[in-house]
Amino acid sequence: MAGRESDELFWQGAGDLAKLSEELNNSKLRVAAKRVWEPHIDLTEETERIVLKAEIAGVSTAGVDVIYIQERNSVMIRGRRDEDVDSEQARVGVYQLEILYGEFEREVKLPNVELNTSEMRAIFRHGLLIVLIPKAGARTIKLVVREN
Repeated sequence: MAGRESDELFWQGAGDLAKLSEELNNSKLRVAAKRVWEPHIDLTEETERIVLKAEIAGVSTAGVDVIYIQERNSVMIRGRRDEDVDSEQARVGVYQLEILYGEFEREVKLPNVELNTSEMRAIFRHGLLIVLIPKAGARTIKLVVREN
């Protein structure tokens, strides 16, 4: 009887490993097929505004779009991070690649708070895109943008 139980456990484990392998292979294919990457974000609420931060280091601000989508009460951030062509051509080996390049896009659903989206502002600092969205009825916030 003990032999039969161990055989069943073995085949059950083998089946589980096969399922896991299939899931991993399928997820890799989906990631590889995706044409855009998504930046990490923070979405916080302050007394007078909503603050959205997107981690987009290495991106030129000229190529970044920030769009408010009223019907979904969300903000779409999209743009492109290009790899340094000179560095890529001089490369003779690869040991680790974790930084994503190419087009990116991220839609962020905003909280259910009355907002003054016409006063929405965006600044870029230390690799972070910071979108400031005043709450309705909040006093006007004037920003001074300085490069650090």
